[in-house]
Amino acid sequence: MSNIVENKTRDHQSTDIIKSNINSANNFDVQRVYETFVAALREPDNPKSPIGTQDYMNGYRELLKFVDQLGYVFKFVKDDVIDKLGILQAFVDTDRKKGTLHYDTIQHAIDYETEQNIIKTNPDNNFTRTLLRLHRALIFIVQLLQGLNDRPLSESTSTIASTCYKATLYNHHSFLVRGTVKVGFHILPSRKELDDAIFHGHKTELLEQYMTFVKIIKQIYDTVEAYYAEKNYLQLP
Repeated sequence: MSNIVENKTRDHQSTDIIKSNINSANNFDVQRVYETFVAALREPDNPKSPIGTQDYMNGYRELLKFVDQLGYVFKFVKDDVIDKLGILQAFVDTDRKKGTLHYDTIQHAIDYETEQNIIKTNPDNNFTRTLLRLHRALIFIVQLLQGLNDRPLSESTSTIASTCYKATLYNHHSFLVRGTVKVGFHILPSRKELDDAIFHGHKTELLEQYMTFVKIIKQIYDTVEAYYAEKNYLQLP
């Protein structure tokens, strides 16, 4: 991961022409996801790297454009993520207005709320608990993005998504939600349709960068997961 930043110049050059073919700001853009999550991972070679809160949220907003491609079945995931991002953004914005740095990184935010006993005294409105919901959804998105590239072409989108879901979000959803998702998997776009939505016809040029940002997001997830485990917060209600 040490050469990620050095490669950014080359990556920009290789995608400048591609980006001219992507006209809508609402399209999923590999370059934008790459940039935001690279910025969030402040120290790529450090397994305990600080994770920049604003860049993490910006990256998540870009990932939502991929979730859009999955259709109505994951609308409830998108709506929940948007709600949670709004809550986190309010914490960050208030922090900035006060001129403090309590929420500039995810680790600082968790430490601050722990020291101030906010998680226990205000369990329904705190950064740490809210972020945990996003954190759980992130690993599903990461595994799905990786699976769409790694799994044999004989496996359908629904098969890959179902496998990823059962290993991640399934454990945090009610029986009713699980049933809805299971039915919805049957109407997911094909792998070719998702390829078109992700790469816009430029898979050869963008594939290496795509796999790099998936690895970066997974590293960010692992870092946050380890920090929550260290604080005994993974099972927050």
